[in-house]
Amino acid sequence: MDNITNFILISIGSISTILLVAEASGFLPLKLSRLLHRNKLAITIDVLNELGLDIKEKKQLLNKCLNLSSSQRIQNKLTKITINEEVEIGKSQNGYVYPNYIDLMGSSTLQRNAKDFARELNTYQEKLENKLEFDFIVTSKLGSPILGYEFANLLEVPLVLHSEEEKFRLTNGKEDPRAIFDFSCLQLNLSKALIVDDSTTGGRKVINIIKDLKKYGYKVTDCLVVFAPQGKNAYEKLEKQQVKLHSIIQTEIKK
Repeated sequence: MDNITNFILISIGSISTILLVAEASGFLPLKLSRLLHRNKLAITIDVLNELGLDIKEKKQLLNKCLNLSSSQRIQNKLTKITINEEVEIGKSQNGYVYPNYIDLMGSSTLQRNAKDFARELNTYQEKLENKLEFDFIVTSKLGSPILGYEFANLLEVPLVLHSEEEKFRLTNGKEDPRAIFDFSCLQLNLSKALIVDDSTTGGRKVINIIKDLKKYGYKVTDCLVVFAPQGKNAYEKLEKQQVKLHSIIQTEIKK
């Protein structure tokens, strides 16, 4: 019996040592490494709670500070790509005048900028209280498709581009989603979309995407953007379409 017990203890110790060495050397599979870290974190949290530290409260305070820091960082980046002239945005002249124009569309044509803002979007969405669920990204061709591409590439999910004009019409009268959506034939089994773009003003482009997605049976509940101008009620307009708008920051608007 003693020999069996010793063998079990030695085996457990050996396995633990191998796992520690493999993790320290970077050879441990990512999923297993995350599992080990989660278990260690759970034990640490239990100990801290026993010592009287409210981890949930401290986490909320830390997230608040990080969000403020993130918002300021994004604002600084946007300031560098801002055209400081009063402009109207959109097809109609509705009296809404912006003190400037944030040209993230143009800036994203530089790959490092597109990747940078894609990482910012990912960091922001990972901190959301409710995890966003989707299996593909949709971006308008009239928006920032390069940003959408880099975001989809970062998350390793398919990218679909939306066009407001049909590429073709079937002569048999039937409708095909590929007439207004650019995606591979291998992606026909996609289910739920996340709309991603640089910004949303009046929400017209996003609403058109939402309607076309639903028209062809795709689900969509969220839209993620870097910034949203205040005063154009984009949040309310998307909410009427059962879609929630998430923006890292809001920019000012004046009449």
